[in-house]
Amino acid sequence: MRSILVIERKHLFPGLSPQGFLPTDSVDLPALAPRLFFAERDYMEQNSHYKQVIPYLVLQRGEGGSARVLCYQRRTKHTEARLGGLWSVGFGGHIEPVDRQDPLVETHGLVMATAMRELEEETGLDPGPDALRLRGYINSDSEDVSSVHFGVVFSVDLDGMPGEDEELVQLVSAQAEPHQARWIPAAELPAMLPAGGAPEGASFEDWSRIAVRGIFG
Repeated sequence: MRSILVIERKHLFPGLSPQGFLPTDSVDLPALAPRLFFAERDYMEQNSHYKQVIPYLVLQRGEGGSARVLCYQRRTKHTEARLGGLWSVGFGGHIEPVDRQDPLVETHGLVMATAMRELEEETGLDPGPDALRLRGYINSDSEDVSSVHFGVVFSVDLDGMPGEDEELVQLVSAQAEPHQARWIPAAELPAMLPAGGAPEGASFEDWSRIAVRGIFG
């Protein structure tokens, strides 16, 4: 049985659940810490009265007009079948009980410590905590998979990482094993969000569409 960190929806959003990309001051996760608990994942995947807290990491190089985002297409036979074949701008995963033992929790908090652990596990990259910046939150009830998750969105500045762009793509691809991965200029991403607008006629997942609009307009 796998346990993951969750919070009851009514505590996360006492009123109506706001939808889309939420600013950093819209949720006070440290204040909600007493309401967070670990529960069986299989049950929570079917219960939209609770939200699973997910760090969501957007990898970026460059600033302004030169900014580019490392995007990837999930394999068709993905562990989360509902996301198979879709393009994504975010890496991340669940917060589990073992994450409480990470020494980084004391200085950076549980969510941030898990974000750094997920970044290294999923991409093979370890740019350090200073490379991560909290950008906001994602809440969406438009699809089954997103209705039971709550995203904590970080941008990850990889300008300090050694290697050319293509070297980083190869490193991340070897670790994450996506169907394919590539750098896409941030300025081009908003126009690619409609269904079929991703590379090769595919589509971006719900959270990626929300993150792109929230971060890159």
